[in-house]
Amino acid sequence: MNVTDRLCGWFSETRIARFFLEYQTLILCSILAFFLASSWAGNVMLIEAGSKYYNPIYDTVFLVLRYASYGAMGLCVLLSLLLGQYRFWPFVVYLALSWLVFFFSRSTEFMILMLAVGSMALVPRQAIFRILLAVQTVALTVIPLLAALGVFPNVIMDTERIRYSLGFTWVTSAPVVFVFASILFLYLYRKKLNNWIFCFLLQLDIFLYLLTDTKMAFSVSLLVLAVAYIWWKRPDWLGFLASRWIRLFILWLPVLLTLAALVLAMVYSESNGFLSRLNAVLSGRLANASEAWNKYGLSLFGQQITWTGQGITYKPSQHYLYVDCSYLNILLNYGLAALILVWAWCQAVLRHLYEKENLLLLAFFIIILCFSFLEVRLINPLYDPFVIAAGSYLGLARIRKEKA
Repeated sequence: MNVTDRLCGWFSETRIARFFLEYQTLILCSILAFFLASSWAGNVMLIEAGSKYYNPIYDTVFLVLRYASYGAMGLCVLLSLLLGQYRFWPFVVYLALSWLVFFFSRSTEFMILMLAVGSMALVPRQAIFRILLAVQTVALTVIPLLAALGVFPNVIMDTERIRYSLGFTWVTSAPVVFVFASILFLYLYRKKLNNWIFCFLLQLDIFLYLLTDTKMAFSVSLLVLAVAYIWWKRPDWLGFLASRWIRLFILWLPVLLTLAALVLAMVYSESNGFLSRLNAVLSGRLANASEAWNKYGLSLFGQQITWTGQGITYKPSQHYLYVDCSYLNILLNYGLAALILVWAWCQAVLRHLYEKENLLLLAFFIIILCFSFLEVRLINPLYDPFVIAAGSYLGLARIRKEKA
């Protein structure tokens, strides 16, 4: 028996260890809810430094609360490690990649993500889904309500068309979180679906579209509703997803989408009529991706990038540069090693859903993968429930039974 085994054996007999083991799921779920709630509370206009809406007291309070949740997650990772609840090599890879990417990219967002993934690897996925749905529902209800009451600024964020922020820091936040919340709701309550639920969600989708004029999120929400309705009425229509060649294509979909994004970024030219028109349809995404790729290029563990043009402080006269494609954004920010890990996670989710023959959730995850080609939410824990559960999908924790 080595020193590590003796230390873990001693710690497992302490009161702290016994208490943590007995209430571990409750503790981790509470920390997750606190982390998500404080993060959404810090995703409103009052935290936009440099704008006339900035409130330093509000910003400081929720900044402290968020850091408290990070500390709690870090402590839980340490306790779980001492209790031998992680698999050795997956944990080594997880820890090494986290620090390497942070060292080269200086991205606190990536470290927060990896901290959440590591700590929540021990939480049942169904619990993660339910907590995220609850917090997203509260955020999508309370923040716009407080904006309507004048507590949070409801800023018009476009000079050419009326697009309300609904209290959030960016105009697409509300409609995009509605996409993910709809997916979670329709899956978790799939056995209680009825026409009234579909009508209610459709009206909410239309309402958000009228207020934010976010066409892509509106279209994806309609697709989510359509898939859920098909599954409810004719589940056999989703059976084509299980065919051999379709399955092979879907398993490699994240890689194919990445390659497509790379090719488009490399070959884009304003002189190309087709690509120029496609760029206009995609609101300049191709031009931004091409400029960012030519400027930053490929790295193994990421690089420090300062994007320009985000937030209320952006002015039309400023140069805008941001990559909305999740796959290309991950590659540029966090490097090839992190992107390969994301591919592995996506494929682990897809394989698991195929093994469970969970075609509804499989169809939803495919929608998320395709939506992420145009939106940078794939590895954002405030939106995507699958990324919070990435640790369990990748086998970071010791094996346990899962329902989803």
